[in-house]
Amino acid sequence: MDSDRILMLLLLVVAVIAAIVEIPYTGLALLALGLVSGYLNPAEEIMERTAYLIAAVAAPVAADNLDLIPAIGSYLNAIIDGIAIGAAGMWISSFSRGLVSRISSSS
Repeated sequence: MDSDRILMLLLLVVAVIAAIVEIPYTGLALLALGLVSGYLNPAEEIMERTAYLIAAVAAPVAADNLDLIPAIGSYLNAIIDGIAIGAAGMWISSFSRGLVSRISSSS
């Protein structure tokens, strides 16, 4: 298993656990996992980086509708919100690496 799969699986597990049990700083843990994943496996293409940004912004908005599902809707919403936090970390890391790469290669 490569590092990208391990980090994505870990991000999903933390998001599921955070949805079920309230643990302090799980949002920070999800963001950190996203940052590490984005740093180790950067999105080289602008479209992939844009997809991370769209997922980070749109997924929580769409997931809010899942609260209407009895019994499990709020858990699904929280899981998707957690994944979106990780996607935001991936976007921040990939965007930063791309920006630094452009600045350093242009001088």
